[in-house]
Amino acid sequence: MKKAVVNSPGGPEKIIVEEHPIPHPKEDEVLIKVAYAALNPMDNHARADRIKWMHPGFPFTPGFEYSGTVEALGKGVNSSWVGKRIACNGQWGGCAEFAIAKANSLQEIPQGMDMKTGAVFSTCAYTAWLLIHSAAKMKPDQSLIIHSAAGAVGAMLIQVAKSHGVTVFALAGSDQKLAYANQFDPDHLINYTDPKWPEKVLTLNDGKGVDVIIDGNAGPNALRNFEVIAPHGNVIFIGAVAGQAPDINVSMLIGKNCSVTGFVQYFHQAINNGAEKEATHEALISKKWRIPIEKIYSLQQITQAHEAWENRELVGRTLIKIN
Repeated sequence: MKKAVVNSPGGPEKIIVEEHPIPHPKEDEVLIKVAYAALNPMDNHARADRIKWMHPGFPFTPGFEYSGTVEALGKGVNSSWVGKRIACNGQWGGCAEFAIAKANSLQEIPQGMDMKTGAVFSTCAYTAWLLIHSAAKMKPDQSLIIHSAAGAVGAMLIQVAKSHGVTVFALAGSDQKLAYANQFDPDHLINYTDPKWPEKVLTLNDGKGVDVIIDGNAGPNALRNFEVIAPHGNVIFIGAVAGQAPDINVSMLIGKNCSVTGFVQYFHQAINNGAEKEATHEALISKKWRIPIEKIYSLQQITQAHEAWENRELVGRTLIKIN
């Protein structure tokens, strides 16, 4: 079988697609014939060794989230899994024709959902819903800033928040990306490369700060969020695409009476008893909400996909077609 391998840290050129034997599942594992792997930011950060949390170690096969069909079972796995269409995330290995995963990490793809959406719904759709309803606990008529609104999580956040009656300020780094985000119907569009973007938010919000800010960029400009956060507001960091953020001054937090939190999807899933599944599956199947899948590369093109991500050329979600 063909699979992508990263032997040592570095740029996209470090990814090699090569032939390997089809693996055999061990106890409590399954063998999956992969259909599509998402180009998840974790793939890029792990390849470049920019993360420590959940890093698979070198060498590894990218593919943090993917869809496929269960082909074979290891000892102790219920036989009903054979032939099922599944989604898997957090196990790595999806950028290969066959992957091994723990049986307890699998989720059956709902009837009526295709394999492309199946590769991504259990991350970006759940993340968006949990951010609005569990992490931020937003109420109708509150206000929200979404950084990177042209990405898949950003697009889902706009849709989930608008369905909940929230006023949405969509931020992106170019006019082209803002035009893309506009299809999801945010209330306001703002280019965050404009140094006056916080002033524009305040003007559009009648001089008031916003209640919640969701930021997956971080980076050197992360502290600008605190120029527009309202008293009792919450700045939620979900990633660091733009690099490490500066240290936050605790006295400033006290003076502004605001909070800062991090977000990891799995911790919120653990306390929500599957509420995110009930809320998102039907909305996605009925097309009320849409995960925007905009580009699909082949496994042989995986290097180009990583290059495009590093150059911030992509919008929505990008997939790697495997089988």
